[in-house]
Amino acid sequence: MRKRIVSLMLCLCILAACIPTVSAYSNLGAWAKEAVEAMYDLGFLPDSLVKADMSKPITRGQMCQMAVRVYNQLMGTPGVGPDSTKNFDDTSDPDINYAFEQGIVGGYGDGNFGPNDPLTRQDFFKITYNMMATAYWDPNTITLASLSNFYDAGSISDYAVTPTKAMVAIGVVQGDGSYLNPKSQTSCQEAILMFFRAYQYMAQWMNAQNEANKSVQIYAQGYSNISAWAIREIKEMDDNNLIPSVLDNCDMSKPITRSQMCSIAVLAYEKITGEEYTPTGTNHFSDCTDADVNAAHELGIVDGYGKGLFGPNNVLTREEFFKIMANFMKVVGYPREDTKAASLSSYRDGSKVADWAAPSTRLMIYIGAVRGDGNNLNPKSDTSIEEAIAVFLRCYKYTVAWQEAHPDGEPDFDPDMALLDDMCAFAKSFVGYPYVYGGNGPNSFDCSGFVLYVYKHFGYSFSRGAQDQYRDGMDVSMDELIPGDLVFFHGGGSYITHVGFYLGDGYFVHAANPSRGVVIDNLYSGYYNSHFFSACRIITD
Repeated sequence: MRKRIVSLMLCLCILAACIPTVSAYSNLGAWAKEAVEAMYDLGFLPDSLVKADMSKPITRGQMCQMAVRVYNQLMGTPGVGPDSTKNFDDTSDPDINYAFEQGIVGGYGDGNFGPNDPLTRQDFFKITYNMMATAYWDPNTITLASLSNFYDAGSISDYAVTPTKAMVAIGVVQGDGSYLNPKSQTSCQEAILMFFRAYQYMAQWMNAQNEANKSVQIYAQGYSNISAWAIREIKEMDDNNLIPSVLDNCDMSKPITRSQMCSIAVLAYEKITGEEYTPTGTNHFSDCTDADVNAAHELGIVDGYGKGLFGPNNVLTREEFFKIMANFMKVVGYPREDTKAASLSSYRDGSKVADWAAPSTRLMIYIGAVRGDGNNLNPKSDTSIEEAIAVFLRCYKYTVAWQEAHPDGEPDFDPDMALLDDMCAFAKSFVGYPYVYGGNGPNSFDCSGFVLYVYKHFGYSFSRGAQDQYRDGMDVSMDELIPGDLVFFHGGGSYITHVGFYLGDGYFVHAANPSRGVVIDNLYSGYYNSHFFSACRIITD
């Protein structure tokens, strides 16, 4: 299989004609261009705004359409729409009715909404505040800003004072330094820019809340001294009952011992196979009677030092840890023990990896379990408990994903299919990671950043945005999909708003939204089936 990107000019021209671009907007100020592009890429702009003159006032109806799209993404409910209730005499627009039912907007009080009326700035502040509060945000978590620096603060209507103070406090509203112009009309580009700031704030706030909740929950289990980077993965290991009792109430910053690592590996082996392993009863080492050590040795996961010694209380070096993980993968059925696709020479200390550990280290880099710090592998350093748990989880998830695709083992080796299988397993190992707009990995992603990260890990590179990614590949239909293809979706309009990585059998993995993070969904049912746009193939013969 050749590593190349399809670049047929005819296809590009056809595709380019099908997908609108931000440059098509009229009267778009340079100061708003980045935000408009981002909102467009995220699928938050309804068709009425995609085609709009950006200098013109945004209408109350258009604001509702944009607010509903952002609200649904934040809530993790794409495609959840309004019911059939008509709440206003002058409009039956489903987005307006839905926004009203969710408490995002109100009417004039006379049965009318005024969908085509231009939106004042203070009404924009109020609607944005309502949307954020409805999407779980607690306004009490911020200190309201003083408006004393604005000359026209006194002209703000009572209903909009608190929302305005809140929007200024979190940076959504910045004014011109002296005026808020609350009764002035809001241009389309002003509304999009400010709403993008609100979305960014909300996404960051929700992620921070999620991480804080995980931290509280994992510390409640009795563990101590956990680094912030390890919270999520330790919590996931604990949720899956993959942390053995020998680590109960442990200090996660301490080095892990060789026997403790055996307990993790045996527990994970039993989880994957669904069977409890019973050691033969033989003590294989003169310095250890630990049942998990004996079981791990019998399974082929660990060896001793020779002369009948194991060193159960010795701390585990990182290269020993890499070797144990590779042994674990082999024991549960993964067929490769080394790879030419990863090199140790890219690390400053790669030459310090012992010969016996080099194949295992390369394999761990290849599957994404071991990332180093970008420069060093630290092969002779101690492995902390939190490090062992977090990195082992990556290895475990990769192995489980590969096994799910190969319940009867790998058929005759085909390098092309082996690559796609490994890409799928790698992509699935990120399930549970957070969604962050602009996230390129490895700790958080947005949709296009996620698929690009997966491909880059295996040596392929292409464009960053979802719409450009579609242009980079060879167009394929839904019934031609194979694992590794990129699948694209629209948000109810005429342009691409989302991308995922196809796994096969109708499933794809994607960075969905701030509420759900990286998840697996079914392409052929629900929202994603009805909003399927097209697909493309990046790797071609």
